[in-house]
Order: sequence, then structure tokens, then C-alpha cells
Amino acid sequence: MSEDKKIAEQQEKKSTIPRGPAATAAKNKYRDNNYDRAELAMPKGMKEAVREIAKQQGQSFNEYVCVAIKEKAQKDTGEELAWEKKR
Repeated sequence: MSEDKKIAEQQEKKSTIPRGPAATAAKNKYRDNNYDRAELAMPKGMKEAVREIAKQQGQSFNEYVCVAIKEKAQKDTGEELAWEKKR
């Protein structure tokens, strides 16, 4: 089988990601219903350093920061920081 044919078959197998205004609205609605957003200000250069550490740990920047916050909260309070989705 030619390399071009293999690539074409692989592309056909991939699922398509919904795009357009309706998909964006649906993603935003899900995000708004399931997540709080917070702005994080840090000294210049620190974000990239944290991003690199997170990558080395196999985590996203967001996941790394959330885990760090949970660990700090547990250290400070002696309790695990847990939350449930509010309806």
C-alpha cells in the first residue's frame, strides 16, 4: 500500500471535531456550567517556567496549578480540598 493511501485512510478514520458558532456556544455553555475561571498574575517568566515543569510531569499548565493549590490547601488546613458541582 502506498504511503499516500495509508495517510488518506488514517485521515478518514479520524473523527471530526464540531466547528462553527453552534459548537463554540455548546463548548462555552459546558465550560460555564462546570468550571469557575480565575485570572492568575505571576512575575514575568514564571508562567513559562511552570509550563515547562508541567510538561515534564505530563500535565497541562492548568492541571499542575490546580494540584499545587490542592496540596498547599491540604498542608495549611489538614483537610483535602474537594468540591462538588453546584446545581
